[in-house]
Amino acid sequence: MRNRNNQISFFIIILLTIIMLPFRAMAIREPKPTAIDSRIRVMTYSPNDVFKFTGYYNYQGCIELDKGEEIVNLSMGDPNAWFIQEFGNRIFIKPIKDDATTNMLLITNKRTYFFELHAEEVQNINDSNMIFNVKFLYPDNEKSNNTNLVSLTSEVDLSHPENYNFYYTISGHQEIAPIKIFDDGDFTYIYFRDKNVAMPTVYIVDDRKKESLVNFRISTKNPNLMIVEQVSRRLSLRLGRKVVYVFNEALLSK
Repeated sequence: MRNRNNQISFFIIILLTIIMLPFRAMAIREPKPTAIDSRIRVMTYSPNDVFKFTGYYNYQGCIELDKGEEIVNLSMGDPNAWFIQEFGNRIFIKPIKDDATTNMLLITNKRTYFFELHAEEVQNINDSNMIFNVKFLYPDNEKSNNTNLVSLTSEVDLSHPENYNFYYTISGHQEIAPIKIFDDGDFTYIYFRDKNVAMPTVYIVDDRKKESLVNFRISTKNPNLMIVEQVSRRLSLRLGRKVVYVFNEALLSK
């Protein structure tokens, strides 16, 4: 009798594991507002995530993919619920049906995207919930035409420190503050303390204190290393309400 009960229990565990596998395989990822305007948002690409996009009636939204990315196929659960127009690496999208909740599968020449589409009403165009544009970020993108970029599978070679500028200062929230920053004249390398802490988004800050998104990558060998694909006078690192400002003193002193 005990063996029979053990067999039943084992069968139930296996059955529950099989049932739960699809739910563990993918996570829902929502776009995050940028510091300048909450209606401009970013979303980090992951092949195992479902991306949630909310459109607003009477307003057009835009989904911006990677540079050079071309749409091969776009299919929807309810194609009559949304207006879709493709243009290069952008998708212009807005809900047109009362109940527009559906899904969308997007296949490009580089990646596959799974979308969960929702539609809502807003009071006016300045509503903070409104989404004008969602830009995808690709921190693990290994494509680069610049041979000076450090390989994502290796560490930075610091055997010749004279080739790097270490003259950086920072101010801001210590929880997301980097522990080391330097550049080689082409790229900026930022080391963080804890690989389990979510990486902040990087912005370049101009002389008028206007912030703009900048391309960056995460090293596949060292998840604490962020590689920013340019060198600038000022950067800001943002994670939610936490902000750190990075100052390139070598450039600021010129």
